[in-house]
Amino acid sequence: MENEKIVDYLVVLNKPGRKYTSESDTRWGGLIEPNPPENKNKTEKGLKVALFGSWDFGYLVLETLKKFENKYPDKLNLVGLVTDDPLNLKAKISLKKRVWNILDLPYRVLDETLIIESGLVHGIPVYTGDVKVDSFHRILKKWNPEVILVCVFGQLIDSFTIQLPPNGIYNFHPSDLTKKQGAGPAPFEDLIQRKASTTVWSVHHVSEEIDGGTVVGKSPEVNVLDANGQLSADPLVIYHKIAEVLSPIAYYLVKELTDKFQSGGTGWTNHIDFESMIPETIKNKILQPVTEDKWSDILSFPEGFLFNPG
Repeated sequence: MENEKIVDYLVVLNKPGRKYTSESDTRWGGLIEPNPPENKNKTEKGLKVALFGSWDFGYLVLETLKKFENKYPDKLNLVGLVTDDPLNLKAKISLKKRVWNILDLPYRVLDETLIIESGLVHGIPVYTGDVKVDSFHRILKKWNPEVILVCVFGQLIDSFTIQLPPNGIYNFHPSDLTKKQGAGPAPFEDLIQRKASTTVWSVHHVSEEIDGGTVVGKSPEVNVLDANGQLSADPLVIYHKIAEVLSPIAYYLVKELTDKFQSGGTGWTNHIDFESMIPETIKNKILQPVTEDKWSDILSFPEGFLFNPG
């Protein structure tokens, strides 16, 4: 596809030293490896974390992890990124049921290029193909993550991947799963049906049932209505609003996981009280009415947050 060729050129072909490979058992995509000197500051120390994520939410979590690792290089070691390929019609990522369905091709090219490039410049390999095949299982075993994080990922994750990381695999989902609300690919439609005024992010264990794993914790409530008490008809406006608290909960999740790892703790983490951790300034911000009347490409990354989280 022409759009895939554009992405290939932007992230591989015009960057000397990068390498792309695709094994015969994957139906689409492949592995992109960075040029080894791309991140000379990477120490390879700390808790090994892989991210399965895409679109702007996945990018925001990736940027949070990168900033955390840059600030605390002995605590966190990003080992790989697995991302959606929304430009390949062969990709089994629920293109017609998820956010990609409301984005045109130029935005898909931009979004895929942005997150792939973000991973590669940090010195980590990026995989864009089928995750339920032997060749990817070998890649994942080589990365050997102790934790996997998931945010906006279109493929069902198999038992091999779920069982691999000894310290757990955790997903960020934008609805209250403790109340059985909004599971699956359409949390915005759930808000409409319930005539909801607020929502939360749930962090939960990944299981083979979609959004069915144990909920570890929830973000504080996020207001999704405008000043007139109306819910925007544009889901991207609402998604932009709820992004305001995504970076903080990603930060505190990683902080809990790395602290546990450094103290010698093992196993999956079952409870985190995000409500008590999030600073009041952020809680106040996310309760304000939605002010955007159209989609904005500006991602919500609290200024200075990772260096002075409160």
